Amino acid sequence: MIFVRHFSTAIISLALLAGACVAAKAADLVVIEARRIALRPGQIIDSTRPLVLKEGQHVTLISPTGATIKLDGPYEKAPDADQSRAVPVANALALLVTQRQARVGEVGTTRGNAPSVLPDPWLLDASRAGTVCLREGSEAMLWRPDAARDAELTVAPADRSWKAETHWPAGADRIVVQAPVLIHGGATYLVTLNGAQLAVRVENVPRILSNDSMRAAWLAGKGCEAQAEALLRNRQ
Repeated sequence: MIFVRHFSTAIISLALLAGACVAAKAADLVVIEARRIALRPGQIIDSTRPLVLKEGQHVTLISPTGATIKLDGPYEKAPDADQSRAVPVANALALLVTQRQARVGEVGTTRGNAPSVLPDPWLLDASRAGTVCLREGSEAMLWRPDAARDAELTVAPADRSWKAETHWPAGADRIVVQAPVLIHGGATYLVTLNGAQLAVRVENVPRILSNDSMRAAWLAGKGCEAQAEALLRNRQ
């Protein structure tokens, strides 16, 4: 009887473990972009269940390996069946870099538009306009590529409801701005460095992303290419 009881307990434990593994595997795609459908960025999608997209609807998903899958309606099947269409994060980033270089080389643009190489993926470049990505719940660490001189820094939201000013001393390439309201994703800020004002869009990086491959894919998908490059480079 003792053997039977122990054997039954072991079988139940294995069944629960197997069920947990199946559940974890099923919910392994994260929405990064959705259009004309009631899905939100950061939402988890069960890869083994049919996803229904009508004409004109679109969704981009990230797999646990950091590969992105773009699906357009009409569509009605499990995304897991289309894993062969997934684009590895390194390939997606390489394409974005190529497109950026092509834009920089166009008439009327300058090499100065290219982003600087970040020493850390979670630094927010305060020296150029564009999009930066901030980890959910973390404070914004601003960075500048040239720290040789003192600088005066001002940060304000696009609606100018508040303004934070600080002195950026020579020799310091990064700084945390003590703002009245926490700088967060989903907003645009006006960053003024020594009188030169830039518009910087801050995108959120959700906690649900469980590894650097997924985070790099998210960064690349949101237009934070320099940060994605830094994350992949530091991972090597």
